[in-house]
Amino acid sequence: MTTTKKSKYGLRALVYMACNPQKKFSVKEISEKEDISKRYLEQIFLILKKSGLIISSKGAYGGYILSKSPKEISVADILGVLEDTQGFPCCNNYNLETLESVLEKEVWEKMDEKIKELTRNISLQDLKDKYNDGRTDIYYI
Repeated sequence: MTTTKKSKYGLRALVYMACNPQKKFSVKEISEKEDISKRYLEQIFLILKKSGLIISSKGAYGGYILSKSPKEISVADILGVLEDTQGFPCCNNYNLETLESVLEKEVWEKMDEKIKELTRNISLQDLKDKYNDGRTDIYYI
């Protein structure tokens, strides 16, 4: 599994939303705060909406909201949607006489499975908590 800008931006946007999960967010707000192209983020949100990870509402008070609590959404869920790893075409008919087939079976598939295993155990809540721990709020009196 490789991560693309689409995954990185989608993950950043969802962690941003997880910081205030009851709030409805506009694409414009997230794109400005996270320095992501609005047009590209709209495309990402369309995919996330179709997958059911986010819900949209229209109108003056519309926007996007997470469909579940941040604890219930794993990084694997997000990457699986944005990288389309659910239907990842693996070689089932290995020809172990070719180096490429050996590498596919012995290296890339095993790495892919380890990455999936790791990301299944990281939730948006975990990332949000780490993000908030690293931030220092400055108060002026």
